[in-house]
Amino acid sequence: ADLKKQLGTVKPLTSVPIMRDLPKDKRRKTHIQLRGSYLSLGEEVSPGVPQVFGSLPQGSNPDRLAMAKWLVDRENPLTARVVANRFWENLFGVGLVLTSEEFGSQGERPSHPELLDWLAVEFMDRGWDVKKFLRLLVTSSAYRQKSHVSDEMAALDPDNRLVARGPRVRLSAEMIRDQALAVSGLLSSKMYGVPVRPPQPNLGLKAAFGGGTDWSTSSGEDKFRRGLYTSWRRSSPYPSMATFGAPNREVCTVRRGNTNTPLQALVTLNDPVYIEAAQALSRRMVEQKGTVANMIKHGFQLCLSRPPNEVETSRLIAFYDSTRSKYAADRKLAQEMATNPIGPVPKDVDIVELATLTVISNVLLNLDETLMKR
Repeated sequence: ADLKKQLGTVKPLTSVPIMRDLPKDKRRKTHIQLRGSYLSLGEEVSPGVPQVFGSLPQGSNPDRLAMAKWLVDRENPLTARVVANRFWENLFGVGLVLTSEEFGSQGERPSHPELLDWLAVEFMDRGWDVKKFLRLLVTSSAYRQKSHVSDEMAALDPDNRLVARGPRVRLSAEMIRDQALAVSGLLSSKMYGVPVRPPQPNLGLKAAFGGGTDWSTSSGEDKFRRGLYTSWRRSSPYPSMATFGAPNREVCTVRRGNTNTPLQALVTLNDPVYIEAAQALSRRMVEQKGTVANMIKHGFQLCLSRPPNEVETSRLIAFYDSTRSKYAADRKLAQEMATNPIGPVPKDVDIVELATLTVISNVLLNLDETLMKR
């Protein structure tokens, strides 16, 4: 009886479906569909690779597995070079080959060809292990340089193609949102599942969705999941991310363009996602239960991963005092700032102080140093 009880607590093994080719005698015939119609079939075709790629090694089966092995074969360094360049671009802001989408005759030559070759070989030697390769890049002396640029270097190398300084690039659209949620303590680590719908302006929804406003904002933990899981409709892309240059997915985008517009500041200052993140961050600051300076330093440390200097602290305290006076004279406005949309004020917390710290948090989340990687 005890054995049966113990067996009942054992989790069953999870089966994973594996796709395999049918035997040759059981494979269905495939025909070209004339004008894309399955009713108009043309000549019979067999598996193979596009002629532009050349031909598979002699004796290989013309299937996807053979093509995959062919692409990552050590005698074909192009794949490793392209991947290494993409990771370099993600970390440094610009690839060793500027045109990361084009390595052919129409693309730009690498700024450091020998370095790119070495990185490609190193990536293959490390078993195509992405984590090991990224660790190699972020621990390099090139990546760990200061991002400060002198007037002389700005004139000689404005785009840092010589890698004479550390990278200084703005975070991507998804990262900006995720970072705000992370420092505020709201970000959900939940994985998989259906797409989620963060708050979105109602403007244009009726036209975009065929006359119906079927965009219902996700609730609970789902609302704070990573930007990776955000529902995306080509007819109405998520405005917050689109403002920061996220692709609209109508065409394949290999390299995102860098944009800098006043509208981006309006998003991070007023979008419901960032307001709620500021409200949550202010509650983390209140939990310190110390002086105003201590609470501000705690929020500053969470956002920038460093303590503020004396000048920064004095400016934030002065702004705190002026903002607190405003909300002390209008407690209804303070209530709105501290609770909408996050919810009721925690017990034994002054509504005026919480509203004031919400504004301070909003400022911290909008600092250049918060939105930039440097």
